[in-house]
Amino acid sequence: MMSALLKRGEELARAAQVQRVRQVAGRLKELVRGISIETEETRVIVSGRALLKRWLIDPQLRFLAGDRR
Repeated sequence: MMSALLKRGEELARAAQVQRVRQVAGRLKELVRGISIETEETRVIVSGRALLKRWLIDPQLRFLAGDRR
């Protein structure tokens, strides 16, 4: 029984993590135009021209993943 509870807890945590990754990707799409955003299970992959420059200038981009809504 305990193993079933642990398995269910892991599934719920994984689902929450995937949802959070999608939220971060969605916020990035809203904030920055002209970039490519891909999501994997646990990662957001962002690419585009002058992305590093934008990241250095805009504090919203730097602290996006730290947002705890």
